[in-house]
Amino acid sequence: MTTQTRAQQLKEIEFQTQMLNNLKKWIRNLIILSSIGIILAYWGLGVQSKMPFTVFGVIGVILTVVSVILCVVIGLGIKRGKENVDKIIQLIKA
Repeated sequence: MTTQTRAQQLKEIEFQTQMLNNLKKWIRNLIILSSIGIILAYWGLGVQSKMPFTVFGVIGVILTVVSVILCVVIGLGIKRGKENVDKIIQLIKA
């Protein structure tokens, strides 16, 4: 492992924190997308009963499932990223 200067480590913390904030924005967008998918699924499968609307309902379900899976994956990335930032902070303090 290469040794980094304190300034490089501080810059790395700043960069990773910025990327974590970007991931939080992605999670927010995916939650909104999954909400739209739930509404679309409810409307297409529950309220309307004709074939074209059923297709919208299925698309809504798929959209919701994909959004939730991506939220879980990005949430794991945020968790691991925070742990990584904490490790760098501990290295600086030591």
